[in-house]
Amino acid sequence: MKKLFKGRLSENQLLVDTSSSVVSIILGLLFGLVVMIFVSPGSSFQGFGTILYGGFNGGLKVIGDLLYNATPIILTGLSVAFAFRTGLFNIGASGQLTIGAFIAVYIGIKGGDLGSYHWIVAMLGGVLGGAIWGAIPGLLKAYRNVNEVVSSIMLNYVAMYLNTLLILNIKGIYHSVIARAYAVLPSAQIPTFGLDKLFPRSSINGSFIIALFVVFIIHIVLSKTVFGFELKSVGFNRSASKYAGMNAKRNIVFSMTISGAIAGLAGASIFLVSGKNLEPVSVI
Repeated sequence: MKKLFKGRLSENQLLVDTSSSVVSIILGLLFGLVVMIFVSPGSSFQGFGTILYGGFNGGLKVIGDLLYNATPIILTGLSVAFAFRTGLFNIGASGQLTIGAFIAVYIGIKGGDLGSYHWIVAMLGGVLGGAIWGAIPGLLKAYRNVNEVVSSIMLNYVAMYLNTLLILNIKGIYHSVIARAYAVLPSAQIPTFGLDKLFPRSSINGSFIIALFVVFIIHIVLSKTVFGFELKSVGFNRSASKYAGMNAKRNIVFSMTISGAIAGLAGASIFLVSGKNLEPVSVI
């Protein structure tokens, strides 16, 4: 009887979570439609139709490109959502993505002797870069009680200018003709895992599968493990968690580090492909 009650409770919670997400999407679309009607009444419904089904008009190629472009959005969204689920607000995902992207590109250009492991090492380098950049506001929050919103925002700008500085000054990275970093070597490009046959002539690669795998892993960690329970507990009530014997400071750092690592993976997924060049920019 107890197991049956728990099963029904979890099913009801899943239904509530799913329905709330669907309602949020519908309300967002309707609000956008209202704005479009005020801005341009004559073409508002045509534009709204393009939003709903425009991405499916070009066949499998367009769908493949859509999934490729959605991958870094999925990962950065997961990065912010992970921190939020643990009671923290990581608004520095763009900076963590930038640092992860640079390290991935650096390894992708310089690590040609890594052979078949080149793309794996480059991707893990991006994850490590994002993790380090995410750990900084985590450490400041845990040991100096610095608000993570403020510190992560400021680190976005540090990451932006550091990225520009490194691209322009490290030998063999900057391509003066195109005013960007060199593209990564073919061995550093993430494999397609057969998706190029499913979506021919599209830009999709294996990063989409990796993103889905990361989503699954994060779900398991947060909902099925003691570690995930501690992360959520510390984030939502630091004092009570400390009283219960949890290491609050350590878990805050872990939470921001994992969040940053996911954002760093997003940066790697953008540039470990053919024809993508990291640019030294001065605007986030």
